[in-house]
Amino acid sequence: MATRTPVTPFYAIAGAGDLAVEKVRAVGEDVTARFAKLDQKNLQTELAQGLTKELTKAQAELTKRFEAIVADARTAPAKLRELPKTAQAGFTTVLGQAEETYEDLAGRGKDLVERIRHQQATEDLVSTAKTTVSKAKATRTTAKKTATSATRNVKATATSARKTAKAAAKAAESAADKVGD
Repeated sequence: MATRTPVTPFYAIAGAGDLAVEKVRAVGEDVTARFAKLDQKNLQTELAQGLTKELTKAQAELTKRFEAIVADARTAPAKLRELPKTAQAGFTTVLGQAEETYEDLAGRGKDLVERIRHQQATEDLVSTAKTTVSKAKATRTTAKKTATSATRNVKATATSARKTAKAAAKAAESAADKVGD
């Protein structure tokens, strides 16, 4: 048995997105190819033939469906008695298919994420981010040291200013005492 991919919603979403892109591209290519084949002169003829063909098919399909409805109506009572068993079997089948689809999408998403992780552009981005984080930490450390140093300088300047102010006040008081003598 193959190794199972750990199923995660992230991988399932990535896988579903990748699958959708793939399908849209395929439809776009198909439409482009069909339009390239069309010739303006033959367009009306092809449209008329196509519509006639489709109407004939639709009429045959409606006839088959009507006959099937009539046949189903005849067997409906027997089918109603079997409905609980049929519903349970159908539910079990759908549940299994849903689980399998979810696991497939998750596997596809994991592959996509791994492919993106190992691309050179992604590795360059990771390297740049690490460098940026490193520089930011260094800047923070430098700013912190500068702030601490500035705080010490401010405190020292304030102390010096207080001492100078006290000395100036004392000198002014002494000078005032001498002037009055």
